[in-house]
Amino acid sequence: MQQEPAPARSPGPQQNPVLPQAPTMPPPEPPTEGHQPSPSPSPTEQAMEEEFQFLRCQGCRKEAKCPKLLPCLHTLCSGCLPQPGLQCPICQAPWPQGADTQALDNVFFESLQRRLSVYRQIMDSQALCTRCKEPANYWCFECEQLLCAKCVEAHQWFLKHEARPLAELRSQSVGEFLDCTRKSNNIFCSNPNHRSPALTSIYCRGCSKPLCCSCALLDTSHSELKCDIGMEIQQRQEELDTMTQALQEQDHAFGAAQAQMRSAVSQLGRVRTDTEELIHARVRQVVAHVLAQEQELLEGVNARYQRDYEEIASQLSRLDAVLQRIRVGSALVQRMKRYASDQEVLDMHSFLRQALHSLSQEEPQKLRAAVRTDSFDEFKVRLQDLVSCITQGTDAAVSRRASPEATSTPRDTSDVDQPEEVQRAQGQTPELAVVQPVPGAHPVPVYAYSIKDPSCREESSSTATPQKRKSCRTEAPRKVIKMESEVEEERARNFPLGLCRDVSPQVQGLCCSQALAGVATQ
Repeated sequence: MQQEPAPARSPGPQQNPVLPQAPTMPPPEPPTEGHQPSPSPSPTEQAMEEEFQFLRCQGCRKEAKCPKLLPCLHTLCSGCLPQPGLQCPICQAPWPQGADTQALDNVFFESLQRRLSVYRQIMDSQALCTRCKEPANYWCFECEQLLCAKCVEAHQWFLKHEARPLAELRSQSVGEFLDCTRKSNNIFCSNPNHRSPALTSIYCRGCSKPLCCSCALLDTSHSELKCDIGMEIQQRQEELDTMTQALQEQDHAFGAAQAQMRSAVSQLGRVRTDTEELIHARVRQVVAHVLAQEQELLEGVNARYQRDYEEIASQLSRLDAVLQRIRVGSALVQRMKRYASDQEVLDMHSFLRQALHSLSQEEPQKLRAAVRTDSFDEFKVRLQDLVSCITQGTDAAVSRRASPEATSTPRDTSDVDQPEEVQRAQGQTPELAVVQPVPGAHPVPVYAYSIKDPSCREESSSTATPQKRKSCRTEAPRKVIKMESEVEEERARNFPLGLCRDVSPQVQGLCCSQALAGVATQ
């Protein structure tokens, strides 16, 4: 039967000043001068190091000194701990607003690190007695000390604690040793007036403190709120388990949203790559002429990609952070369930419950058409217009955007003077006046235009006025013109041209310009 611990035992760190000072394990002793560490760790040590990598600081990945648990459920050492009000350096989660929320001392990580250090001392073949520095043979779970054969006799005589041989402990795995040390971590009464720490099995829900039998009897205000401390611990552990199970649904939802976001980013990248390849392939054909257009298209594609990417980057970052918090919280609860002592569960329950409850309120944003990959079609259309203009020797795309009417207006005489069209016009207009040559005049080529087009008929009928008919002979081929403006009639008197009636002003002006051009060539 275990006795109450002696008052001379050194107390360990505590979180609540009302709680008693629970016994803790001593820090690992430095190696002696003649003792050199093993040059290469054994497979067992390597497996243990890999299993307990979570005890390292998640910021610097070193052994966490004074580990602190943040509201986002990340554990950092004191060197990596951010100032209150700043963001977590791991997940960029903001510090909770409102009351001054301080990081919680991660007593679970600290206790587990200490117990692992003791396990390493026990596994060391040159472990020394804590008292006389002789080779140790026993380990006391109550005093948490290594003892030699002589010291263990006096220890058992006065304290009657459980001391087990090191040979027996060395045959155990690290999990079995941690399980034994967890069960030996007793809970003591929270009343600081006790001369020595008193073991307790009663918990007051009104005071949120463990009590011994005497204190429980004296506390009459919370008679109905007292319960077995084992049941209270089990209930709190089950509550945390229930919350983590509920978070699994959120894990699936956030995972699906994350996968969709990553797929959208991948698809966006593929579309950008395909568009760039298409642009490069087509522009290489005419690189000497369209370097400026190529650069403009590439910048447009990258700008569109950057715009779409930035729209989902913030959502993806938030999804990553929440998923990381969910998984860290779940892993922390499971590890506490496996390795944490009862006192540690009591100390950390409220903080963990608040953090997990806050995490359960997170919801993934509903994604509908996060990325429109058809937004790159604009650049493909512009590219096609550019290539068409260059390969066909025309500027059709640019002229259509500038003035659509300009494409229907001929710009030089070569577009009008087509032999086949002239012959067709001569066959369809036999009643037009024929230009006769005049002695002493310069031969001027005269072009004939048909006014039987329905588009010109209405204008001709509404503006035509009776005109005199003149004719002159030239050496030019037989071609016919018709003019109807009185102003051009005065011009025609100064030039050897025959004027005809029923000709629209547009055609009349074009004929005059062509006639003047012919005079200049002669």
